[in-house]
Amino acid sequence: MSNPRRPRRQQQRAIDTRQRILDTAGALFVKDSYEGMSVGDLITAARTSKGAFYRHFPGGKIEVATAIMHDTLTMDGLREQRIMLQEVVDIGMILAYRISRENALRAALQLSFHSSAPEIYGTPWPDWIAFNTGQLTEARRRGELKAFVDVEEQACQIAGNWAGVVLVTNTLDRHMRNVEARISRMYRNLLTAIAVPDLLPEIDFSVHRGRHLYTEFLEGPADEAEPEPPQDEPSERPGGE
Repeated sequence: MSNPRRPRRQQQRAIDTRQRILDTAGALFVKDSYEGMSVGDLITAARTSKGAFYRHFPGGKIEVATAIMHDTLTMDGLREQRIMLQEVVDIGMILAYRISRENALRAALQLSFHSSAPEIYGTPWPDWIAFNTGQLTEARRRGELKAFVDVEEQACQIAGNWAGVVLVTNTLDRHMRNVEARISRMYRNLLTAIAVPDLLPEIDFSVHRGRHLYTEFLEGPADEAEPEPPQDEPSERPGGE
């Protein structure tokens, strides 16, 4: 009889191997750049085999870079808010929290500024600008923006400001420990300029907002937790303890 658990274990091992390769590639891209990292270096550092690597990424380094771009730059953790401009702040704070901790996300940002990125492995900036445009358009519909704001231009500026703050922080500090505080100030300054004044006191610009939102996302809704057994049921532990 076949063991039904074996395919699941094999599938999980494959998932773990792929993720380990991506995590390792992120660290190497940050350290050595796209051009400086070789597939051989990646295979060695990821503790995998050449065959396993090419099963996951038959296109080699380009496919790894493409996967990093698509797998890491997500909207995970963003929640619907009563104020749309709060969501504009939230996604930037979530990404600031993550980029201070995830090599793959730092690599994705670095890769996105490669001069040939659109032709080689794609770039996330058009998608993020389009996403910001949708947020700001809804904010305008709700009466949250000052009349002079050009939604499309502002969406582009948000993406550019965010990336600039992150890159300058990494260059000046040589670490990302200050990036959340700087991104928070960036959004506070930005929204002071474009939001209707009465709205500002209601928006949360706290430094750790991104951490709270992303941690809640990773933990999942409380109602999905495994329920505890009723108190009057006998224990299944040996000895009834």
